[in-house]
Amino acid sequence: MFIHGERLNTHQIVKYTLPSHWTPATQLQLVEEQNVNDYRIWTFEAENRDHFLDSIMEANERDTISRTIDGRVHHFKLWDSGGYEIHDTILNNFLDDCEKIVREYHALFGVHDWGDYLTVLHLTQSARGGLEHLNSQTSMMPRGCLQPGQKELYRDLLSLFSHEYVHQWNVKRLRPKSFHDYDLQSEGHTDLLWWFEGCTSWLGDMQCVRSGAWSEKDWIAEFEKKLKRHFDVNGLEYESLEESSFDAWIHLYRSGPYSRERQISYYLEGELAILCIDAELQRRSKGASNVGMLMKLLCERHALGYPNSDCKGIELSDIISAVQSLEGGKNMGRYIKTIVQQKQPMPLEKAMRYYGRKIIPKVEQKEGLAWLGVALKQSCHSVNISRFLQQSPLRNQLKVKDEIIAIDGLRCTSIKEIEYALQGKADSEVQMLYSSEGVTKQINIILPQQPPTTWTIKGGKNVNWIRYLSSLQ
Repeated sequence: MFIHGERLNTHQIVKYTLPSHWTPATQLQLVEEQNVNDYRIWTFEAENRDHFLDSIMEANERDTISRTIDGRVHHFKLWDSGGYEIHDTILNNFLDDCEKIVREYHALFGVHDWGDYLTVLHLTQSARGGLEHLNSQTSMMPRGCLQPGQKELYRDLLSLFSHEYVHQWNVKRLRPKSFHDYDLQSEGHTDLLWWFEGCTSWLGDMQCVRSGAWSEKDWIAEFEKKLKRHFDVNGLEYESLEESSFDAWIHLYRSGPYSRERQISYYLEGELAILCIDAELQRRSKGASNVGMLMKLLCERHALGYPNSDCKGIELSDIISAVQSLEGGKNMGRYIKTIVQQKQPMPLEKAMRYYGRKIIPKVEQKEGLAWLGVALKQSCHSVNISRFLQQSPLRNQLKVKDEIIAIDGLRCTSIKEIEYALQGKADSEVQMLYSSEGVTKQINIILPQQPPTTWTIKGGKNVNWIRYLSSLQ
């Protein structure tokens, strides 16, 4: 029997028996390949338990695509859940754009001797997600991302690739201190997920633009979607970024209908916090320092795989110490603590002003359309409340799952019919018939004009914005 430390460092052997026309892709090291009748047995090795558990394996009949970028081999293994044909031209465009993005990371962090990098991409009907590993990523996108005419999905695919690629540094090697000696049988908590996911999201999209894989218009289109999500919720009044990070096990993956009213996403709000920290650092340093340089410095001091690192991981104090050692960052500690520890709105407008841009509401609503302030879910012949939006006039009147039956005597069996019934009723009293737990009820309520539902970026880009989006290559 091994004691704990010996078990963690035990050499691992993994064998896969696969159809002879299949090939595997993994970050494990190949030891042997044997032909046995109509099958092949592939033997791989991992140097320890963590290497084994953090190594993905994708095996299918599609050939692995390999590209050498600045001396480091990058493998791409694709699979479509329905066997749909992938469009070759768009696939090649994707590979070219990935190469641009990778070179931009090399320009920021340098080229490391970490072995080959593997991207496994699963194409689905609608599912989307990604997971980072030490030298690989498993990403999943709707198959339209590699089909003609799907610019938005393709843009999202590049963002996902870039995001997971950043994690080689930020998470897999630069870690919270609490994640260095962890027990996989229990929950692991850190109050720094706003940094590890928010900064990864911010830098990931910035690198897409700097590399030329995205245009500036692409970035604005994606950022405006994030602004809509940000302004739709009011969780910042109840939860700080540190609290959201620490409570991720409890809240983020076990959310309910009232989550957006009391909780925030450390992904989204963390990214916006990094935007603010980045702009403030650049403002104070007159463009000499930025968040990309901060992450690089933190890796050099604390990340695994760096020659002069203490390899102990980071806490908030380490982030602040690194910022303070950068030009212009001497007095940034209080600013950072306020953003991540206080329950208050982000200074987004101030941050965007540094770049010569403004965040303004994009009015798309119909004049006179009354506003319920709820998200609705439509089933066969009914419409129910799924959640409440910020400042909803119905928040203290109805509950999640209540069915809206009629408005001013008009039967409503679809969201479109509800909108029709509310047209021209802004700032006037309406009569609403609804069902709560099977009991029919009625209220009379004055509903306000529908507020702006989307936000946009305006203003001429200034020298700060142009400089920041410039490639490092």
